[in-house]
Amino acid sequence: MDESKNALKAVEYVADTVSKTKGVKITLFSVVPRFPPTFLETNKTIHPVFKGKVGDLTALTVQKKAAIEKAIKRAKKMLVDAGIAAKNITIKVEERKIGIARDILKEVKEGEYDTIAIGRRGMSATKAFLFGSISNKVVQFAKNRTVWVVD
Repeated sequence: MDESKNALKAVEYVADTVSKTKGVKITLFSVVPRFPPTFLETNKTIHPVFKGKVGDLTALTVQKKAAIEKAIKRAKKMLVDAGIAAKNITIKVEERKIGIARDILKEVKEGEYDTIAIGRRGMSATKAFLFGSISNKVVQFAKNRTVWVVD
């Protein structure tokens, strides 16, 4: 879950699809990107051009996390408004550890979730082919799970 329109479309799809399912439980999970600690530490390994930007990068991370938390609150309201009990909605926000897609898949496995709903990112076909997208990676590597990719 992030602050993108596609993520909110995925939440809307989930709300429409499962709101009548009794006892459904939903986890709104987000991975906040971060810069490697060694990059943010001011030491000899950082190029002088980047040393002056460490504060800016840290501020961007804080802004991103705030935007995600705002989007998650909105997503939870959408789900509750659709009839899903607030007590059945869990919110988890974590910093990236091994990679956004891999962190999502790790959470899915550890949480024993049945279904993953994810929005497709607006990425050009060339970029998606060369680098892959988070949704593509989740679809490719999710094992024994249903994956809904919402466009």
